[in-house]
Amino acid sequence: MAHLNEQEGSIVSHCPGCRGGRSTFEWKVDGRAIGAHERREEDRHWGDCIVSYRLFKCAGCGMGAFGVVKFGGGGNYPGSYNRLLKFFPESKQRLSIPRSVPQGIVTEFREAETCLENQCIRAAAGLIQSVLDKTLRANGYKTKQESNLYKQIEAAAEDGVITQARKRRAHDEIRVLGNDVLHDDWYEIPEEDVEAARHYCQRILEDFYDDRESVLTLLREAGRVPEEDREEEGAEG
Repeated sequence: MAHLNEQEGSIVSHCPGCRGGRSTFEWKVDGRAIGAHERREEDRHWGDCIVSYRLFKCAGCGMGAFGVVKFGGGGNYPGSYNRLLKFFPESKQRLSIPRSVPQGIVTEFREAETCLENQCIRAAAGLIQSVLDKTLRANGYKTKQESNLYKQIEAAAEDGVITQARKRRAHDEIRVLGNDVLHDDWYEIPEEDVEAARHYCQRILEDFYDDRESVLTLLREAGRVPEEDREEEGAEG
């Protein structure tokens, strides 16, 4: 979450332009303010205050940003009793993903994170379910004979690729939530529900791809055909 450096007036936040990396957003370039509009107001707790609408610039990538800061009257920005009211755009910290995850799945997971940080909550929930669906397909669980996501999750747990605890989370936090978005009437989904789905989806990706060789052995012993084996068959053909 973005926070204000009260001494310098800069804002520290995760930057979308820096791929979710933590960065400092500065309000001055070459010693001069980028741009600001200020107005006075009465605060019941602070008394006479100034609300400052300011432009900022990421010190890393140069991306622009907008912040609203309240500070005590009688001084120049940054003043005393600062409080950050709003800041945009703010990226969430990107979750780490194993390097062996297929690029298409990685891209879809990152797009879900982008939707979530831009308050497209339902879109994020649908994409997270899609990541789970594509992961199971890439590991041989989604086939012409078996297209039911519930049964695919059950099979992955039976094969020992995911734990029973992870299976319950895959059903409750990801599959059911995604189905609500895709098939039920519109309703507002709490952001924390989708945040939980994001975290459990990341852990499922780790289950499948963190120790890939061990997982491939489990899949082959269970008679699954992971994406790597299909690529080899295609090359031989």
